Amino acid sequence: MYELKKEKRLCKNREYQVVYRRGKSYVNRLAVLYVLKRSPKQPARIGFVTGKKIGCAVERNRCRRLMKEVYRLHQFELANGVDLVLIGRSSLKYAGYAQAERSILQLFRQAGILRKNEMP
Repeated sequence: MYELKKEKRLCKNREYQVVYRRGKSYVNRLAVLYVLKRSPKQPARIGFVTGKKIGCAVERNRCRRLMKEVYRLHQFELANGVDLVLIGRSSLKYAGYAQAERSILQLFRQAGILRKNEMP
């Protein structure tokens, strides 16, 4: 029920590049979100990115796990027909789950891709 299946992920570099080039970006202190609209019949797909500026592999993996957990718990609130790339920024490594959740949900609201518009 809460797993991230292959058809809901961006897998190829080419897919990421299309979202970067044609998508719209939304930024806050902890993360950057790129959104590319697609056909509403297709499921939402997402990719998670952490750059080397964040730190060593342990810190990058922790940031990716944080972003994936927020997405996992809120994936059914997102609209269909979008490709998303969520990029962790260096301040994400100091954030706890609650702060990361608040920040990422704020980006989803800014992008207008949440089906429900209430605060958690």
